[in-house]
Amino acid sequence: MRRGVAGVTLACGVLAATTLGCGTAAGEDGDAGLPTTGRTTTADNASYTSRVNALCSDLLVHVKEVNGGGGHPGHFPLAEYLVEQPRLAALITTFDAKVDEIPVGAASREAADALHAFQAMSDRATAMLDAAAATGDQARFDEAFGAVHRMFDESSVSADLVTQGIVCNGR
Repeated sequence: MRRGVAGVTLACGVLAATTLGCGTAAGEDGDAGLPTTGRTTTADNASYTSRVNALCSDLLVHVKEVNGGGGHPGHFPLAEYLVEQPRLAALITTFDAKVDEIPVGAASREAADALHAFQAMSDRATAMLDAAAATGDQARFDEAFGAVHRMFDESSVSADLVTQGIVCNGR
């Protein structure tokens, strides 16, 4: 995937749940949480995406509270990951449950599918980091952290999500 807005959104979205190392919450600059890229939508899809984006914005606020607002740009100490991860995992579980409660009409199916693909990739990334963290080896964790970044850089999952009008930097 080419770097740019979608790349930043991708890296932030997936890694925010475990690292929060970049970006700002949608809406912080007065954009009311609107994605940087959008598409014409029906009322059903607009309702779905606006509800998901509101949940994503709320999640990002809480993720920033867990990691002190600055995230972990660059080096991410394993000890900090181990302290933060249980709280972040609980936030993600709550977020996912709230998203699951949003009705998905026919016009929202593509957006919901894009979000589910993003959630699945984020979960795979977290599992990779958890496995590396369980070894207690900082070098192994650093290697997994780099692999997670590459995984998102090489995937279109984040760009697909943004194309559907969803920006989820906290997930």
